[in-house]
Amino acid sequence: MKKRSIVLLMCLFSVGGMSANAAPSDNSSDNAKQSVSENVWYSQSKAKIRVLNKLESSVAILTIPVGGTAEYKTLTISASKCVVRPENLSPDSAAFVTIKDSKLPMNPFSAWIFVAEPGVSVFEHPLYNVSIAGCAGEIDRKPLVVKPSSTSTTGQTGQNAPNDIEQSLERSIQSQH
Repeated sequence: MKKRSIVLLMCLFSVGGMSANAAPSDNSSDNAKQSVSENVWYSQSKAKIRVLNKLESSVAILTIPVGGTAEYKTLTISASKCVVRPENLSPDSAAFVTIKDSKLPMNPFSAWIFVAEPGVSVFEHPLYNVSIAGCAGEIDRKPLVVKPSSTSTTGQTGQNAPNDIEQSLERSIQSQH
């Protein structure tokens, strides 16, 4: 994302014919505004989860209300949060999901899954691939601004603590770069 922004800025400067006399303070304030807007997400009320059944070669799309749970064969999938980027930024959606399998004795998977970068957090399972197809439902116009934290956050994420979920989104975004 940072590389795209730098390339875009270089293109704008070369196309716009910006002179060497341009004030650096204007450019730095634009960069500050851009970095703040890149960290803005909006919550939506439903998560659309895509489940690929490797054995049957079939795909199912589950629409799960935020705070709710859906079942697919042996999987139980819960969606704690679903967020989208504003329309003026590159499109992306992310959902914080918890996945349990009733047939396998494994720890539940609990992490953010991103549409644009599904490889950041992968649910490893012998029969199923789970990814996010997007968010749906009503958009909460109160923006969620993800701010880089100056303190280390090494604790586990609580499922019912919204601040912990939002902090885990910030950590997931940082791990992408």
